[in-house]
Amino acid sequence: MDPALGRLRFDARGTIGRTMNESVKGNGFRVNHTERNNSQKQSAPGLETHVSRRSFVRLAGIAGIAAASAAGLLAACVSERRTGGLPPETPERETEPSETPTMAPEFEQEFADAVYGGRLRIALIDEPPTFDIHQTTTSTTAFVSWHIFEALFTWDDDLRVIPELPETYTVSDDGLVWSITLREGVQFHDGAELTPEDVIASIERWGSISGLGQSLLEHVQEFEIVDERTFEIQLSDAFGTLPVALSRQNQGCAIYPAWVIEESEGDDFQHIIGTGPYRFVEYIPDQHILLERFEVYTPAPGEVDGYGGSKHRFLDQIMFVAVSEEASRVAGLQAGEFHYLESVGTDQVPAIEEDPSVVVELGEPAFYPNLVLNHRSELMKNQHIRRAVQLALDHEPILQAGYGDGFFRLDPSLLMRETPWHSLAGAEHFNAYDLQQAARLLEEAGYDGTALRFMITEAYRDLYNASVVIAQQLEEAGFVVDVERFDWATLSDRRNDPDLWDMYLTLATFRPDPIMRNLTCEAPGWWCDPDKDELLRLVQTEAEFERRYEHWQDVQRLFYEQVPRIKIGDTYIVIARSPDLQNSPELTHLQPAFWNSWLDES
Repeated sequence: MDPALGRLRFDARGTIGRTMNESVKGNGFRVNHTERNNSQKQSAPGLETHVSRRSFVRLAGIAGIAAASAAGLLAACVSERRTGGLPPETPERETEPSETPTMAPEFEQEFADAVYGGRLRIALIDEPPTFDIHQTTTSTTAFVSWHIFEALFTWDDDLRVIPELPETYTVSDDGLVWSITLREGVQFHDGAELTPEDVIASIERWGSISGLGQSLLEHVQEFEIVDERTFEIQLSDAFGTLPVALSRQNQGCAIYPAWVIEESEGDDFQHIIGTGPYRFVEYIPDQHILLERFEVYTPAPGEVDGYGGSKHRFLDQIMFVAVSEEASRVAGLQAGEFHYLESVGTDQVPAIEEDPSVVVELGEPAFYPNLVLNHRSELMKNQHIRRAVQLALDHEPILQAGYGDGFFRLDPSLLMRETPWHSLAGAEHFNAYDLQQAARLLEEAGYDGTALRFMITEAYRDLYNASVVIAQQLEEAGFVVDVERFDWATLSDRRNDPDLWDMYLTLATFRPDPIMRNLTCEAPGWWCDPDKDELLRLVQTEAEFERRYEHWQDVQRLFYEQVPRIKIGDTYIVIARSPDLQNSPELTHLQPAFWNSWLDES
């Protein structure tokens, strides 16, 4: 480990300390990374589907690739660990496996084979830029931090929104007063009981950062605390999708202790304390993130239901290790260093299908490559330039390069066909490959050969391969392309500065509701249009599905006409795990959750 980075630890109150020096800074407790140079609706005619839908569990592995590199990853982790998220009066102690929870009798038959104990080891593609869910849409942050934190609402098996922290909630007839009563006895990791003050402070902080949160707060007249567990959200006008807005999602409204928010300085988030089933223990940059079972966790009542219901916490600990090289991640899985990979490219599947040390599963479509165009850059603020980019791209070769045949489908909908929001609005502009028309638009725009700054990352091999083809196609259309390579955390930082880039390729993750798709003027890319903004407002505030669906179709039409981003196509997720991991999460649309999984290494 570079001694300049230091090591982050937590004292008994969960506050960041440094065992080496004071050089580690950033949003939350992020280490600054260095740059590398190195429904069921009918498909539209002509939108060919390139996936042979498979439900399979296959034994797989990859022989010998970078095994030596991966084998030492966990051995490099230091043995000393400090606890985080304990009550202020609790002394520091060496981390020991948590006590085995007692299972309610009604679950004993369903989980008869479950094994308590063990440390689940997960390989990430990069270190999270922050653990503060309010701050970022980054999937890696959501993957780790939703084990630590919870939201007021979450999603069931059918991706319908359900309560998580509330015991009950009611809505007035006019839709203006939402009364929420929290479950009794829910504790934070510092030992304090969850109160309405914590929830209100969290909503207000999230609302000052998140675009969706800002939209919600514009409709909030006031919060009123009724008693020690009940509060009201009093609205100035209706916001029919309030539970969706306050649900689990990337950059969702995680609930933090009010004192943590009060002691934070602006965006400098200094504590990792939630109500979730696993509590934060330590983060050692370039080595690991360690969570352990929260002994006094209070789960929601009822059976396991998607991301909701009971959370049994069979695992003692969950360790996340950042491994940027895909070959090293896969080799580490094969060698038994990891039980689960955050990401594995589809090109690995043919090579690993005969190894009994790895299980490969093909999941539902979970994301799509999404080319974000910067409307504030000198190039991309020109509509003709953006349309030329749109027409220069032939999506099928891009998807073939990134994912391979059988792992993608061409579909224009901004919300996938697995949701009731699937739409063909604007489909005539989807994959409308036309080099001659692209060249004419460049000429009309007076394009003078200014280099198009294209940020790409090698952290996701599929995105990198797709980006290479995109750059080639743009050059064929007459663009000069300056490809700039970064690790994912650096790219995530740079995309917030409109002066640094013209476009980048990212993954738009699965969303069960359109208000979760961030198309606000504040989102990177800065698509600002009054008609679009009014339509998004109606999608948020209306409660009736049919009216919301009409407005959302109009948003999608504007998306294809104004070209703020370019959807390339839906892609299927490949899950690679150890056969020792049992009851592996079936829902992965909003990142997997491992609180009901266990390890059987017998």
